[in-house]
Amino acid sequence: MVHEYKCVLSLRVARHLLSQGFEIVDLERSKKFSGVVFKFKNTEKLNEAVRKFTAKGA
Repeated sequence: MVHEYKCVLSLRVARHLLSQGFEIVDLERSKKFSGVVFKFKNTEKLNEAVRKFTAKGA
């Protein structure tokens, strides 16, 4: 099952995605952690950008 949105908990990852041209669809308070959940439209391009960013060990 493919989800409509990709939820990002990391401010650093969210900022990176924004710098790459991705747009935040929604924000909401995390129910499990203290902080904010950044919601992006779930696309293959977004998933690839997240994979590359996390592979760098940033």
